[in-house]
Amino acid sequence: MFTDNQSPVNLLAVDMKTGEVVASAPVMEALSEDTQVSVENSAIVYDNGEGTVSTIVCNWFGAGSANLGNADSDSSIQSYANIYDENWLRQGNKMITPGVERVDTIKTDNGYEMKSIWCRSDLSDTSMLKLSTATGYIYGYVQNLETGMWQYIMLDFETGETAFAMDVANKPGYNNMAIGMYAGNSGNALYCPTGYLELLRLQDRFVYLPEMPYRKVDLDQAWRNVLSQETFEAEGGQGKVAGWLNTVTVENVHPNTTVALRMKGLSGETAAFKLYAYGTNGKLTEVPAKLWHIQTESGEMPDALSGDTLYEVHMTVEDGGSFDLSETEKEIQISAVLGN
Repeated sequence: MFTDNQSPVNLLAVDMKTGEVVASAPVMEALSEDTQVSVENSAIVYDNGEGTVSTIVCNWFGAGSANLGNADSDSSIQSYANIYDENWLRQGNKMITPGVERVDTIKTDNGYEMKSIWCRSDLSDTSMLKLSTATGYIYGYVQNLETGMWQYIMLDFETGETAFAMDVANKPGYNNMAIGMYAGNSGNALYCPTGYLELLRLQDRFVYLPEMPYRKVDLDQAWRNVLSQETFEAEGGQGKVAGWLNTVTVENVHPNTTVALRMKGLSGETAAFKLYAYGTNGKLTEVPAKLWHIQTESGEMPDALSGDTLYEVHMTVEDGGSFDLSETEKEIQISAVLGN
């Protein structure tokens, strides 16, 4: 899957064995006619395993130094000044023509066909977008052209709509200069380098202590990872995995401490869910109903759950108890996952 940078720019699907173009379609057609398009960055390609391959492409016209196109320019000199134009550093993605589009390649009885799913004509991204199939979000790093603020941004993979944006700074050095972002292996960290030689980190505070809200849980000791159905069953779980495996360490705890885990994407009858936690024997054990519950952010106890609502799973853990994986006194570590 790649673009050809012709006029118009086309997305091509090429058979790796034969080199044959099996499908193609122009991209960024939703932009105004006078918009210049050049797709220079790495496209996201995601195969859902059911016959559809989704590709996310970004318009990068205007990125970098325009001088590299001059006949006497030596592109082998990989200096900072040669690659990056000073205006781009100072003005950020004001220099880049907008455009982010999702195109799906679908396998049919007659071969392959392409169709545009959504296109954002208001968004310029310099960071090489990242897709998380676990969350269903596309993560990027952009500049708000009205406020000048650099931002982390989350797009809904299905619709392309902005799900969340967080301001970083309006200083020009926070331009990430087209360096790709990357995700940490904790499942809860997104890193983006900047022109100030600073590495920015975005994390989701998905865990807190409801009895001690003034105390912040160390996010460097909090992980959210995908637990496969096979592993879930092999290690003692019953039913189907619902959500991530949440592993959290909390220091200076009370003899009994309640930990709240924020979760989304849960649906169905509340009573059908069970909470499993790893014990010191390395096996998943069902947590007794008296030690945990699901509630809304406002504290309500719903009978049914909706996938687009944020819920909290509250679990009470005894320091040194059967669900405490830490051997350190006044420190607990839990590793829990929902099943239904």
